[in-house]
Amino acid sequence: MNVRILRTEIRRSIAPWATLAILVVAFGFLYSFSGPWSKAPLAWTENWVPAAEWSRFLLVFLWPIAIGAGVVQGMRDSRSGMVELLTTTPRPGWHRAAKLAGALGGLLVLGYLLIFAVGAVQVIFSGPFFTFGWLPIVVVGVLAMLAGAWLGLGIGRLLPHPLTAPAVAVATLVTVIVLQIAGSEGSVLMGAVPARVSSLSPAMDVTNDPFITTASRVDLGQGIWLAGLAATGFLLLAARSKRSKALSVVPALVAVAIATPILPATYAEAKTVDPRATAMVCDGPVCVPRLLEPDLARFAGPGKEALRLLGTLPDAPVRVTALNRRVASDEVPPRAADTLFVDLLDWSFRSAEDSDAMTRALVAGAGTATCYTLYGADRAFLDELTARSISSSWFLGEWKMLDGSWLSEEKKNEVLRDWETFRALPSDVQRTRIIAHRQAGLTCEGDQLEILLGGTR
Repeated sequence: MNVRILRTEIRRSIAPWATLAILVVAFGFLYSFSGPWSKAPLAWTENWVPAAEWSRFLLVFLWPIAIGAGVVQGMRDSRSGMVELLTTTPRPGWHRAAKLAGALGGLLVLGYLLIFAVGAVQVIFSGPFFTFGWLPIVVVGVLAMLAGAWLGLGIGRLLPHPLTAPAVAVATLVTVIVLQIAGSEGSVLMGAVPARVSSLSPAMDVTNDPFITTASRVDLGQGIWLAGLAATGFLLLAARSKRSKALSVVPALVAVAIATPILPATYAEAKTVDPRATAMVCDGPVCVPRLLEPDLARFAGPGKEALRLLGTLPDAPVRVTALNRRVASDEVPPRAADTLFVDLLDWSFRSAEDSDAMTRALVAGAGTATCYTLYGADRAFLDELTARSISSSWFLGEWKMLDGSWLSEEKKNEVLRDWETFRALPSDVQRTRIIAHRQAGLTCEGDQLEILLGGTR
């Protein structure tokens, strides 16, 4: 394709404005709203795979813009009133289609890559961890932008009506949102749409686990489907006869027929663990996944101090290991007598401002994790929180409420009275009850606060 002609086509088309629109929407969303995309380690500027996944997540907004812009541009010949004249020219229809498709599709792809590149540049300065897991996710995103632009061009050429562009854009937005919600863990639509159908959407769900990436079957199936969709859009744009227009849908039909059996039948199979991200790196007895290696420097000291403090107890833990997976919302965190497991994705650890706060969080529960899920915020959960605050304060010799800033003043005063009751006990009794408290934390059996206070509540 002649470069000069392509430049002319870019100036005459809405491609620059459409690209500007997706950049404004993408960066406006990422920088104007707070969410997991802005918080480490899931932030789009923190690691390579989340950077690619959040770029794909944005397609829920960007894909309708790409298709809508394509429809508007595809109606250009109809608006000019020269459709009949252009069909009489000897040049093949695909020559003109290629210039227009190249201009719009090329600029939209560049815009999408720029979004990922802004995140990737910041990732380079965030830490040493690198993986190629981002590459197939970005490639599928590029195909999605190309397919959206070309499909829109084809629809615009086929249905030149002022309402076509807004109708297609809104329909695309609704479809993508429904498919995205249907694949989202815990949503009301979970299971309402088959996983293979949901996977046809180019927009990814919210990223909530930095250790996993898309399964290769998903990348391959989506790539085939979007390539077929792009081919159908281009053929619709270039077609001149009714017969060729009818045959234009063949690539999309063939692509979906090939892609559907490749795509996973369940949502669980659509994700896979990144072995490079979950490999462990250690500083003595303290280990973290390679993905979180930048945290090791601030985590190792408090981890060793926690082991020293807990070492005064019988059967104390001998190592601290950060989990290399996300704990599900309805899952009780794992525990073991010889290992202090830590969920570094949990906000109580990530929000620890200094080493003392980190150590306090580690020795809470006498070195055991909570026995409740994220949904367990009932009275028993608050009792356990009180017990964990008492045990962490006992180890550090200074009272401080653990993760209790969100409690009311009345509740904080009640917890403080429980601490004073425990502190009034003889030191040997305190130690005995702390040991029993740890055993209850390891088995998740018994009322931990009742064990510490001995029925004096």
